[in-house]
Amino acid sequence: MVNAGLLTPTLLKENILFLIIGTFASSLAILFFDTRLYTAKDVFLLFVILFLSLLIQSFAGSLRIFVTRNQASLFYAKSLLINYAFLSLFYAWLSPFSFDAVATLKFCILVTSIATSLFFFIRYKKQYTLNLEKEKLIEQTVKQQQVKELEVLKQQIDPHFIFNSFNTLAFLIDQNSDKAKQFSNKLANVHRYILFNGSKNLVSLADELGFAKDYAYLQEIRHSNEVQIRFTGFADVDHVFILPVSIQVLIENAIKHNAFSETVPLLIHVCHENQVVSVENNLITKNYDSPSSKIGLTNLRDRCRLILGKDLQILKSDRHYKAFVPLLYK
Repeated sequence: MVNAGLLTPTLLKENILFLIIGTFASSLAILFFDTRLYTAKDVFLLFVILFLSLLIQSFAGSLRIFVTRNQASLFYAKSLLINYAFLSLFYAWLSPFSFDAVATLKFCILVTSIATSLFFFIRYKKQYTLNLEKEKLIEQTVKQQQVKELEVLKQQIDPHFIFNSFNTLAFLIDQNSDKAKQFSNKLANVHRYILFNGSKNLVSLADELGFAKDYAYLQEIRHSNEVQIRFTGFADVDHVFILPVSIQVLIENAIKHNAFSETVPLLIHVCHENQVVSVENNLITKNYDSPSSKIGLTNLRDRCRLILGKDLQILKSDRHYKAFVPLLYK
């Protein structure tokens, strides 16, 4: 409900507009149909009578911001009675000719139609303006909320990646110190990318591709022949932008939620196709759940929605899982 106090500064202006336009329009309408009114005195008295009638109506309806059907019907009935009373006074006592109740009622209906139409038009215009202001306020509030949500999502990228990388590094330290050193160097490069790009809304697909390949190399070091990652379709990626760390999230998701071995490897295919980047892998059901911070895929979904206004599309069958990351072309 809109506070009536907000309407006070413009209320007087609206009533004056209603009185002036309504009085002139009603006077002209009656003069057009009633050819008996030809003297200046008759015209002046008619103008005064109509002005007083509409003055009462303006005060009677000035505070009506929202009008229901019943309220509108009641207001029309009141307007009709007020107009009939004043026009009867004019034709019965102030005009030089005899009173005609039927003709007076016709003129009353004409004036009431003009007055109520003008009244509701002014109120509709006011309500329309208020609705526009509401929509702008709601839109600003939604945008502010989306910005806050997006900042929270961006902050989740870095901790999410660190959480899983330390697990990988700890595994390699126990298994192979040389590979651990290689992993550490690559991890530094990957982490540098996140520091410079993780807070951005979008990055070039070329930069994201280089980062994803570095990350894929780290995973292949850890898993040897158990994980095979290939990239295709990235020959022409100029002026193409993608969410940062998006490909990495999907590669990581595939590795985390599938069982694989050298005899049954996990095959991940990253492809640039049909204005999206797809990440597809074969499904190998695990008999246990891996530790997870559970924010990677949800984070990516929300970033797609907030930044690009599109959904992260996922196709899943009994044997394959395929995700499609939307792109922006400039």
